[in-house]
Amino acid sequence: MSILLAIEGLRKAYLDGGIKRWVLNDTSLTLHAGEVVALCGPSGSGKTTLMNLVAGLLEPDQGRIALHVEAQQLLISDMGVAERARVRRRHMGYVFQFFNLVPTLNVRENVLLPLELNGRSDLAAAALARLSALGLNSHERQYPEQLSGGERQRTAIARALAHEPTLVLADEPTGNLDAENAHRVVELLWREVRALNSGLIIATHDESIAARADRVIRFSQ
Repeated sequence: MSILLAIEGLRKAYLDGGIKRWVLNDTSLTLHAGEVVALCGPSGSGKTTLMNLVAGLLEPDQGRIALHVEAQQLLISDMGVAERARVRRRHMGYVFQFFNLVPTLNVRENVLLPLELNGRSDLAAAALARLSALGLNSHERQYPEQLSGGERQRTAIARALAHEPTLVLADEPTGNLDAENAHRVVELLWREVRALNSGLIIATHDESIAARADRVIRFSQ
């Protein structure tokens, strides 16, 4: 399998009462195409920080993050804010723990937004089919404030997959879901990653989900 993501010597610290607290200290990780890696550990141990660094939402204090796309190596750790945003928009799908849906767009519009931004209207039918697979086809015209937490989370997952990204980052994607919908989401994520030969990094406290991953990386405080 080809390498999709390479993280080397990643370090990130936050100031806590004037004291530097290292959340990640010399963290390295390699993700291959078609692979699922689960991040497990207590809250505050660095799982979300790692994904935000990979997504370019944060800058590392030290280390290297390289995304391999179409025979190109994109050095995210060396990019500026605007360039990181372009890479994230085109090549990544991020399922945020707290949804991050656009409140002024309905479910259908939220899901199709990545396609508009990337000029990929050809993927609209497949994107809406995922929405249906997640049981949301009857909610297409509703706005985020009209949805339950679980419905918002499923909408966010459909949106993250809409443009068929190279890398999917999912931060507790089943945390707001009941058992039936959690199973539906996991099945969809795994199936899409395998079919697209993309990669998935998933942060979870659910050991049954972690057990399905190809590898599990455990964080400690």
